[in-house]
Parts: sequence; structure tokens; C-alpha cells
Amino acid sequence: MDQVATLTELPELNRTTTVDYSRSRLLLISIAALYLEIVLIRWLGTEVKVFAFFQNLSLIVCFLGFGVGCYTSKKRGSLLPSIAATTIIVVSVGLPFQNWRIHLRVLSSAVAMSSDAQLWGPQLHMSRSDRFELILVSLLVVAGYMILLAIAMIPLGRWVGYYLSASPNSVSAYSINLAGSLVGIWLLAILAYFWLPPSYWFAAAFALILACRPFSWKSSLITVLLLALTLWGLRPSTHGLVLWSPYQKIEATPGDSGQYVINVNNETYMSIANVSPDYLAVHPDFAAQYKDSSYDSPFLFTSSLNRVLIVGSGAGNDVAAALRHGAAHVDAVEIDPLIASFGRRLHPEHPYSSERVDLINNDARNYMRECKQKYDVIIFALLDSHTEFSGYSNMRVDNYVYTRESLTEARRLLTKDGVLVIKFEVRAPHQWIGQRFYSMLNGVFGHPPVTYFAPPTGWLSPGSIFLESDSPLLFTKAAENSAYLADRPTIFPQTLAGAPQATTDDWPYVYNLGRFIPRAYLSISVIVLLMALYMIGPIVKPGQSSAWQFFLLGIGFLLMETQLISRLALYFGSTWLVNSIALTGILIVLLAANLYVRHQQPDRLGIYYALLCVMLAVDFSIPWSRLPGSGAVIGSLLCVAYCIPIFFSGVIFTESFRRKLGDNTAFGANMLGAVAGGLAQNLSFVFGIKALLLIAIAVYASAALVYLLKPLRMPVATPSILG
Repeated sequence: MDQVATLTELPELNRTTTVDYSRSRLLLISIAALYLEIVLIRWLGTEVKVFAFFQNLSLIVCFLGFGVGCYTSKKRGSLLPSIAATTIIVVSVGLPFQNWRIHLRVLSSAVAMSSDAQLWGPQLHMSRSDRFELILVSLLVVAGYMILLAIAMIPLGRWVGYYLSASPNSVSAYSINLAGSLVGIWLLAILAYFWLPPSYWFAAAFALILACRPFSWKSSLITVLLLALTLWGLRPSTHGLVLWSPYQKIEATPGDSGQYVINVNNETYMSIANVSPDYLAVHPDFAAQYKDSSYDSPFLFTSSLNRVLIVGSGAGNDVAAALRHGAAHVDAVEIDPLIASFGRRLHPEHPYSSERVDLINNDARNYMRECKQKYDVIIFALLDSHTEFSGYSNMRVDNYVYTRESLTEARRLLTKDGVLVIKFEVRAPHQWIGQRFYSMLNGVFGHPPVTYFAPPTGWLSPGSIFLESDSPLLFTKAAENSAYLADRPTIFPQTLAGAPQATTDDWPYVYNLGRFIPRAYLSISVIVLLMALYMIGPIVKPGQSSAWQFFLLGIGFLLMETQLISRLALYFGSTWLVNSIALTGILIVLLAANLYVRHQQPDRLGIYYALLCVMLAVDFSIPWSRLPGSGAVIGSLLCVAYCIPIFFSGVIFTESFRRKLGDNTAFGANMLGAVAGGLAQNLSFVFGIKALLLIAIAVYASAALVYLLKPLRMPVATPSILG
């Protein structure tokens, strides 16, 4: 062991001679790599819808590019290709041609043209041959953007791999890399907190990349020119008010009489409607119709409005409707502070300024779990998400809202005669979503819901309405209004026969028809696989057992990371802050593992593999939803339980990496394993989220087998090296 310890402190012949210099460069390039990755994931998911709802697609492609860079890092090369690829992505999306922007939307809709999953966009009615041609062109365009994403990450991966290999202490170098990643996460989080637009994000990214290399007038000038082009591509395309919240891009376009259209991520999402007495007085036709809207009509079936809960209160239309009908108090829960701010500033009825309203910035599910108050009416207010919770998992912000457990929690909060109202925009050919809600409510309450369709009314959005209660008063009122209901049929069959499977906290995919991988996801996965085979085929050496070990470690870790992030969202809410804290916690645990390896230098990794698999099995077997206690307490226990196997996996990776003397190909194989792990997440569509733990156990067991058959050892020092 003394020889080993001495060897690890000696620089290799091909390493940089100035250790402090390489450390500072490694820190900067690690910050830049993670920061640019999450900037591209968020921005591209906003501007090109296909990257928004194939939630971890950008992440997988960034891992692919980063891994290829690590594999080819014998020389650092130039960082300018990273900046140039980023500029091409931004400028191509932001071209000032309306037809091109429409074309991008149509292309995204074409990729999502499937009846087995509701993703986004309008349905395109065309012949089979035209549809096939459009889908083919769409996939080619998507592939082009994926290639550019990979190119943007390759130089950064090459520099990180170079400095990891050049460091005289691989454990310290990996710790610096993790610390840089931590800074990169919070840099964007801070910018998002202050609602700063993407021009700030990309300017910071370019500045970081430029700072990574020694100063050069030529490089600086090229970077400034590319930044200017990028900022031109990021200019607002409309004259409306455009702001960026921590979740999404929000644009408010004024209409007549103080009304607004609000677009979220370039899609029409909601409106700010004027139903004030002054407006009704000069619009008698609307005054005669608004009570039939999706906002006002549910109150025909309520008996008391002492206390109302609205989750997903948006810009305030539902709150204004509740106040119009005499609600004594309204608790309005909205996850996005910017949307709530728009409602507070722009809504002509000023519902959020009422003394009868409490505005709560929180996740809907998290609020209901912690709430002790009882409500006469609970309204799920058109909670269809236009954004994903995290590029690190295949979850959308609203996935945990529409589960059987969530509906059960809402039922718990109802008073004796309380009414639950769910509003959802059910569209063809995805009528099965409406039938799923119908069946789930029947399962939770023990009888079918009262259901009807409310058409668009002025600036008030349409929606399918589902009403449930444990009180017979609701059904008495439904019988009294039977003609009203009969005149407003739904587009889905109000029957339990043939209804899709209910969504649960373990299988929360409300937008998927069933337990299978939707065709659109399969198509995109095939493109990623073909890209990976093309890019890594010439450089990967599959005969090396160590490459397989690091590859498998990458798969297992990403599956564990997905588990922790998605589960914390369930217990603490699907907020951007929870996401940032979860990633921070993972990095801190990995840093602790590095510290452990540095001081203990574990000799036998078999015991750590065993402990890792045992802890994953324990985490799988614990019935977290049945444990007593608050969501915060259970979530904290879950976090500790999941961090233990993450610690063991960190020890295994870091010690293996140390024995490879910081070999860049090992780090590259690990990144490529993360690509495979990202694709493996799609198996949760079939088996559920928790089953990913079993897959992770199988993957880590395979890595342990590779290790046991040919364990990694520190290279034997030769007399010439030791002097």
C-alpha cells in the first residue's frame, strides 16, 4: 500500500506540470459544462416542443456528447466549436420567418402524432403518405438539433477528460469536477429566481467557456461575435410582455377591455378574462352566457361556499369566479410565481387583491398533503402542464396531481357536503384521458362522477367538468339540472367499460394510454441509439472489462438519480427549488464518498457492491406511502434511505476511477452508461417508477460480476518510476 500511495502522488509524464493551474481550469470547465448543459436543456425544451415532452432527451444527448469528448481527450482542442454549435442552435430556432416558426411547431406535432400518448400540439389531418413524409422530415430535423447538442458538449467533455487524466490525484480532480457541477446548478437557479431571460443565461455560459482557456484576442473576438449572433436569435418575436419564470417562458398579449392571452412556452395556455360588472353591462350577450362557462357552471352544483380551495389557480379566473358566486374565503395555490404575478398585476377584477383570498405559491400535491383545513369546494383548475419537472427524469409538473392517491387526498379535505371539481381539456383523439378520470373518480368515491362539457365562452376557456362528492346533495342538484347536463355531452364515453388503467404515484403517466412505451418515444429512442452507435463505435473498446464496469455504473447511477428526484417531487412538491436541492444533495453525497475514498482507499469493493444492492432492495421494499407522519418527515427519511446507496455507488466509482489513475476513457464510458440509463428510464412507462430500482440492482450486480471476474488494481510501480 505504501507503493500505491506514493504512486498516486506522482504526476504522469503526459500530465500538465502546473497542478494549481489544472485545478482552476478543471473547476471552471466543470462549471461551464454542467451550466451549459442545463441551459440548453431548459431553453431548447421551451422553444422546440419535441424537447419539452420527451423530458430527458436533451439530457441524454448532452451526456452522449460529453462522453464522446471524454473518450477523445488526449488533446484538449478548441472550445470554440461548443460556442459555435450553441449559436447555431439558437439562431436557427430564432430565425425571423413566421413560416419557419410555424414549421417548427408542425414538426413537433408530427413527431407526437400518436393516439397512445397525449403530448402537445394540434392534430394534423392528412393522408397516410403525407403523414409519413412529414414524420420522416420531422425526425430528421430533430436529429439535426440532437447532433448540434452533442457537438456543443464534446469540447467541454474533452477538456474535463483531459484535466481529469492530467491531475496527479484522480480523487481530488473528480471532487473538483463535482464541486464545479454544484456551482453550475445554482448559477442557473439564481438567474431563474430573478426571472432573468435567456440572454443572461447564454452570456454567462459564453463568458465561462471563454474564461476556461488562456486569454486570446482571436478567441475573445470570435466569442463576442458569436454571442452577438446568439443574442440576436434570442430577441423577442412578439410585442407582448415576455418574462421567464423558474419554470417556463410566459408571454402576456393584451386584448380588449383589459383582457389578455397568456402563452406558455409559445403555446396558448390561458387567458385573463374580464367578467366584471362594468364589462357585463356593455356586453349583454356575454352577460347571458358566462354562467355556462367552465369557470362558473360548476357552482350550479354546490351547496356551500364558506371555504374554497383552487389548485392551479393561474392568473385568477377561477378565483374571480368563486368570488362572484359568494365564496367567503378562497385558498388559491399556484406553483409558478410569475403567472400569479401576472394575475395580481393584470387581472381586471383583481381577485388576488381581495381580502377573502390567500395566494399560496406551492405545488398542488404538496399543499394538499400538508393541509389540515376542510373545504366546501376543491377545484382542480385546468392543471395540464406545458413543462416538465426536470430534464433529469421523465416526469411532468402535473403528473403527481392526477393520481389515485392525489384524488384520495382531495377527498379527505372535503367537508361533509363538499364537492370536488376537476376541469380538464379533453381533446380528440385522446378521449381516453376523460374516460380515465371518469373511472378513477368512480374508484375513489365509489360512484360515477357528474360529467359534462363546458364550451368556450368569450375569453373563458372550455373544459370537460368532473364533479364528485360523498354527499347526495350533489346528485340531487344534478337531477334537478338533468336537461342542462344532457345539452352538454362529453366527447368521451361515460362508462367504466374499456377505461384506461388508473394512474398511481408509482405509475403517474396520465398522458399515456397504457403500460407500454408510446410509439413517439420509441422513434426518438431509436434516433438516439443510432447517434450513439455512430459516435462511439470507432472509439469504444468493448473488450476492456473496465469499460463495461464504468458503463454499467453510469446506467445504475442515473436510474438511482431518477428515483430520488421523482420521489422527492412526490413528498416535497414538483418545484424548481426541490429539483435544485435534490441535485445538490446528490453531489454532496458523492463528494462525501470521494472524501471517504481519499482517506480510506478501500481495498475490496465487493462488500460495497453488496451493501449497495441490499440498500436498493430495502428502499424498494419499504411502503413509503403507508408510513405515518407528514410528507416532510417521510420525504426526509426517504432522502436519507436513497442517499445511502448513492454513497456506496460513489465509493465504488471513485475508487475504481482512482485505480484507473483518472483514465479519461473510464469517465467517458461512465457518461455513455448514463445515456443508456436515460433511455432505460422509459421502462418506467411499462413497469412503474419503483421498478427502476430493481433494474438498478440488476445493473449493479452485473457491474459487480465484471469486477469480481477481473478486478481493477492499481498499476504496479516500476523501479524507474519510483526512483
